[in-house]
Order: sequence, then C-alpha cells, then structure tokens
Amino acid sequence: MEIRAKKNPIISKQGVCDPHVHIFNNRAYLYASHDVIDRPVEGDFFMMRDWEIWSSDDLVTWKKESVVSPEDTPMGTSNICWAVDAAEKNGKYYLYVSNGMIESYVLESDDPGKGFVEKLGEPILPYKFTTTCSYDPAVFTDEDGESYILFGTPVWAGGDSYYIAKLNEDMVSLAEKPRKIEVDNLADDKPFLHKHKGTYYLTWASFYATSDNVYGPYKFRGNIGLTTDHGSFFEWNEQCYMAFTVDESVQTCRRATGLAYIHYRENGEMCADMQIREYGVGQYNAEWNTIEAEWYTKGHHVEKKENAFNHFDVLMEEGSWVEYPNIYNLSENPWLFVRGVSEEDVVIEVYEGDTLLGIMTKTKSAVFQSDFAPYNSAVIQLPLAAGTHSIKLVAKGKLRLDSIRFAKD
Repeated sequence: MEIRAKKNPIISKQGVCDPHVHIFNNRAYLYASHDVIDRPVEGDFFMMRDWEIWSSDDLVTWKKESVVSPEDTPMGTSNICWAVDAAEKNGKYYLYVSNGMIESYVLESDDPGKGFVEKLGEPILPYKFTTTCSYDPAVFTDEDGESYILFGTPVWAGGDSYYIAKLNEDMVSLAEKPRKIEVDNLADDKPFLHKHKGTYYLTWASFYATSDNVYGPYKFRGNIGLTTDHGSFFEWNEQCYMAFTVDESVQTCRRATGLAYIHYRENGEMCADMQIREYGVGQYNAEWNTIEAEWYTKGHHVEKKENAFNHFDVLMEEGSWVEYPNIYNLSENPWLFVRGVSEEDVVIEVYEGDTLLGIMTKTKSAVFQSDFAPYNSAVIQLPLAAGTHSIKLVAKGKLRLDSIRFAKD
C-alpha cells in the first residue's frame, strides 16, 4: 500500500500515530502505533492491536512496509500496543515496543522495514523495574556511538519521572541501572531525546528541555505548539523535522501523524511554522504569497539563521543549493522571485533535476538605515509547463536567502 499525502496528516484515516521517524539507508522509516475506534466496549480509552512500519523517500508518498503483531512477542494478543521506537547498530535493526503501561520488549531484524523477531523472551524493561512505569521506550544514539533507552512517565500517570539507561553493544540489554532524569518541568508522558549542535533536547509532546549532558539535569525551555500528544525529531538532507501526533476523529480511527520543519534559534530555542503544521513538508503551493527559504526539503552546505522578522534566512555560499520539490499549481512559464541579501552581485542557477532552467543575478543589496535587513529580489521566467515541478537554487557566491514566490505575470 502506498499513500501520497495532500497535506498533514501524512497518512490519513489509518490510525497511524505516536510516530518515531528514523533515516536508514537514505530512506525515512516511520515506526508507529495503530489507534482505531472500533472498541468492543464503549468507553475503552485506546484500542491498539499492533504496530505499523511505513517508509518514504520524499516524506510525501508513504509505503506500508509491515505490521508487527503483539503475538510476535510474549505479550500475545493485545489491545494495548502502545508507543514504539527503533534503532540501528552494526547492520542490525532493533524495535522497542510497549505493552501498555506495563513493560517493554525488543525485536531484531536485518531489515529496517520488516522481519522483526522478538529477541529475549522476556521484557527488556520489566514491570515495576523502577518506581515509574516501564513503557513508551525511546532510543537515542549519541555521536560517540553509545546508545541509551528512555522510558517512564510523570506523576499524573503513576510514575515519578523519566528514566535513562545506557544500552550494551547488543542493544537488547542494559549496561547500567536506569537513572532518574532530573528536569524542572514534566507535563506529559512519552519522552524522546535528540541532539543538535552539542545540546541534548529532552522532549515530550511539544514541550522540551535542554542539557549539555545526556543524563541531565534538564532545564525546561518551552513549547513549540505542534501537538499535545507524542512526537519525535529527526534530521535529513540538512533539514530538521518533527513527526507528531494529530487528532483525527474519523469513523475508523482517532489519531494520525503530521510532519513539520523545525528551526533552532541561536539561544537554542526551537520553533516551527503553523502554516507547515497544516500543509506538511516536501510540497508547496505556487499560489502561496511566500515560500519561506527555511522550508527547503533538501539542502547542501546551508545553514538556517534567524532574522529580524521572526523568521529564518538560509545562509548559502559558493556551490550551496536548496531544493523545493513538488511545487503544485504552477502556471505555464511562471515567474520566480528570489528574495535575499548579498554583499556583492550573486549568480543563482535554477534547476529542475539536472536540467538548467535559467540563470539569474541578484544584485548587491541596497544600503539604507533600517532595523531590518536590506532585502531585494531577483526575478526570472521559467520555461515550464503548467502543473507540478521541483525547483533547485544553486548559489554562485554568498547569499542570505529569505524567500521565494511565483507569479503568472
């Protein structure tokens, strides 16, 4: 089964939720729980009978790789197949699944999308393993190759905190006794951990806290506002993303998965765009007033930097490029406006795939007294048929790219 997302959620009316996305072999794999509505008893909180694995090479079109059954574990038939995560080590792939709020198991495969077999015959995180609940596992691998498992819940759900433990090289056993994570604010369950520019980000829903040590303590920083439910973070092609759960109260399911770009301010704060929360990633409407530069799907030797307008510019240098695929509603021979700042005249090559569509020159930005950057635009008409196209901009010089837009005339 393949599904192409028109906008968020990326897989609609399937109950694919609690998403963890990992990039394996230059392909995105989505590991998700499966939340349906057909409860045998009215009022049952969740009805989750298995886990699903999907994959994509563009974050827009998704292929179902496999369904993992609780009967493949000592759980047996179950309605509490809660959140799941995955990891890779030494060419093997590991799936960590949650038996409700009780315990967690680990499975292994040679393929990131299928063929997972339960490894231990017992939980990797047993019932009452610590003073919190041993469920909703997340796995983080640091830059030095060491991997860690996180789990737990705040007080409101019956626990006392999140916990973290280093995994052994086999990824199916713990190298140490779990440690309680110190964080000055806990608002939800389902922890996740990622790292950006040397800083560790502990997240739950859209809340996050940061530390310079994997074990903490973590300082609460804020809420990026994308979800009140589970989520995860990943990087691909020099872009940062959050996969998050969205409510989808339809006849067959309760929840689904959305994707959004994530940006980091110089002070370490994270933020996202509400327009992208609605429309998703990897595709663009040519009729939008503006396509912000930081919404690129692929980049090469680029860096996002906040600007005075509470958005972000993309810093480019000689040979840098950004790509915006799946731009739909383009008119025939559209005009492309490229807005940015440059200290000198900069040549910009415009491609679709390997085809050069044209070359434009963005002149040196005018200098004037202002609290805002002196942006100006270059414009070019593109020889394209009406429809959907992908655009790549290649900089031949230093450029601070602010945005692009399209017009019929």
